[in-house]
Amino acid sequence: MPALQTSFPIVPLDRIKLQGYAEPVPRPQLNWSALLNNTYQPALEHYLESHLGFREVFIRLRNQAAYTFFRVCKANFVLVGEDDVLLDENSILAYLGRDFKGEQTVRMNVRKLKAVQDTLAGRGKLLIFAIAPDKANYFSEYHPPRFRQQPRSQTNYAAYAREMKRQRINVLDLAALFQQWKDTVSYPLFPRGGIHWSGYGITLAADTLLRYMEQRAHVDLPDYVTLSRTVTHKPRDTDNDIARSLNLIWKPETYKMVYPNIQFRPPTAGQRRPNALFVGDSFVWSFLEFYPYIPNLFGSKTQFWYYNMKVDYGARADMPADWNAWTLDRKAEILSQDVIVLLFNQGNLVNFDSGFSANAYELLCPYPPTELKRIEALEQELLKSPSIQKILWERSAASGRDYNSLIREIAINQYELQKP
Repeated sequence: MPALQTSFPIVPLDRIKLQGYAEPVPRPQLNWSALLNNTYQPALEHYLESHLGFREVFIRLRNQAAYTFFRVCKANFVLVGEDDVLLDENSILAYLGRDFKGEQTVRMNVRKLKAVQDTLAGRGKLLIFAIAPDKANYFSEYHPPRFRQQPRSQTNYAAYAREMKRQRINVLDLAALFQQWKDTVSYPLFPRGGIHWSGYGITLAADTLLRYMEQRAHVDLPDYVTLSRTVTHKPRDTDNDIARSLNLIWKPETYKMVYPNIQFRPPTAGQRRPNALFVGDSFVWSFLEFYPYIPNLFGSKTQFWYYNMKVDYGARADMPADWNAWTLDRKAEILSQDVIVLLFNQGNLVNFDSGFSANAYELLCPYPPTELKRIEALEQELLKSPSIQKILWERSAASGRDYNSLIREIAINQYELQKP
């Protein structure tokens, strides 16, 4: 039957198409060279495996058996917690403090961010660092038993939240607010089968962030109102993204969710739509697609730099075709905005703000000549290390960043860490 389905697709399988990311597998070209060097044979085997008849059915059957009988997820780093809550293993490890970067690194990063914030403020621009809640932190009581028994140490989130408040960063700790709201809200702030905050949680986070922005930037944004609410067991948008990636036969049971119906109003007298640069992780997409706060409340020059690497919103025709944020005139782009919002969830603070403040610090707060000489000397030392060069070439290929800019960033970090 699989052979017949492969050659003659008798049964339509579009309705059970597998979810998640997968690299397409093309049919290899048959030639003598490929046969003799043994590249054609494994490529053909890989192609046939990926195009096997009823492959989708067999994969879903295997995944369902693993989930039902063993509570095991056949998706990378996905775990089944208590109450069937789906969790990310890396986020649990971050909650336990396994990836803590150290107090010295935290202080250095926040010191640079403070300098950037103050420099922008002197130019009449507001910088906000918003910490989004992470599901593994929010549902810590639902961790699998083997993780609940492990000791917890210092975390990047706790260290950065504390240091940013100490150095008077414009920080909005949405993670702490979600913990405060946890026992008082009527509907879930995180879904059972999704990794991001729920649709209801998005509206609470957006309302808090926007009010904070209005207060600090002294701007009156256009109004929006909640017309109604839909209560349902059918999750929308990202509220079931992990569950879909499990590729099961039967969908796991979901929480009862609520979805506010938001209506955006045009600006009235005295209101305006400021231009803003959002730099962050996938939680920013919640304000673009799930609920379109950003397109409706901000100006035409507004951009979103996904992980500080790609212009995923607000790209212009004069930008590179690949929308690589590192190839832009970053100083000009930053200074063209009225507000800069850095938004990363707790689990992603291992990389702080993905290099945004470190780069902005060099652009906006240039070093005097004597300090530049010391930084350049550190660069030359780094260039003598083959192991560091290998790591940087790999990182450059993965991120699209210029190799020399990465060398420069590491040299600056080493110099900053030497400061008292």
